[in-house]
Amino acid sequence: MSDVLSPEQRVLDLVHLARQTFGDRELERELIMLFEQQCLRLLPVLAGEGPCRERGDAAHTLKGAARAVGAWRLAAVADALEAALAAPSSPERLDALVDDLERAIGDTRAAAAQWWRAA
Repeated sequence: MSDVLSPEQRVLDLVHLARQTFGDRELERELIMLFEQQCLRLLPVLAGEGPCRERGDAAHTLKGAARAVGAWRLAAVADALEAALAAPSSPERLDALVDDLERAIGDTRAAAAQWWRAA
């Protein structure tokens, strides 16, 4: 088995984050904090029963934010949810993707918390 994880398998790519911030640890902390707040703000929209367009916009926003900080797994799930909201999808498929998104957010927040403790 390879030691190299595909981007979709990585929860939080700290090398990517450091590149984005030019190694500025305070900026990294600020970006992670803002990203976590955005996750918590967007999750109710994504899990709600609102219009698909509004939910798709929220998924798109979360996907971009996740890519910016290196939360690759979360970005991949948000991308899949955005695509499912743009095309006819069963409620079961959407529910499963929202569940995946909730898990990815939880995993990303746990990785960020571990990073905070180690920093």
